[in-house]
Amino acid sequence: MRTVLRLLGTRYGIAMALIVVVLVAVGFGRTIFTEGDQSDNDALGPTVAPATKTPDPFSSLGDDGVQDESASAAPSLSKGAADATAVATRFAKAWIRKPGVSGEQWRAGLKPDASSELMEDLADTDPSDVPAATITGPTALEDFGQVATAKIPADGGTIVLQLEAINGRWQVTSLDWEMA
Repeated sequence: MRTVLRLLGTRYGIAMALIVVVLVAVGFGRTIFTEGDQSDNDALGPTVAPATKTPDPFSSLGDDGVQDESASAAPSLSKGAADATAVATRFAKAWIRKPGVSGEQWRAGLKPDASSELMEDLADTDPSDVPAATITGPTALEDFGQVATAKIPADGGTIVLQLEAINGRWQVTSLDWEMA
C-alpha cells in the first residue's frame, strides 16, 4: 500500500489519476446523454457513415429504342376518313336525347360511326332514356394508336367513347356515361 501511495505522489501518479477521472467523467456523461433523444449529428453518440447506394448497372445503357406498337402505331386510315375527334363528336351529337325522334331514326343517326357490335348493343335502347340533351364542351381525345378514348362533356355528366380504327376508318366500339 505504501508503494501505491508513494506512486500517487509522483507526477506519473497524478497523470494516471487524472486519466482515470477523465475516463469516468466521459463514461458517466455518455450514459446520461445517450439515454435521451439522439440526433444524427450527436457528438456523444456513435458515428455512422451514410449508406451508399449502389449505382444501377444498366442506367448507362440508355433507351433500347423498342416502342410499344399499340401505343405508338398510327392507324392506317382510308383516304378522306375522318379523324377520331370528328367521329367521336359526330357520334355524341347523334346520341344525345332529341324529343320526337323514333328509335329507328336515332339508331340510323348513330350507325355511320358505330361498330356493328355497338349497334347490336343499342338495338333495344329507347332514345328517350339517354341522360344528356346537350353537349357542353369540346371533345377530349386520348390517342393510343389503333385505339382512342374520347370524353365529351354534356349536361349532367360526360360521354365516354372508345374508338378503334376498323377497315380504314374510326368507329365507336363502346359507349359509357359518367355522371357529374
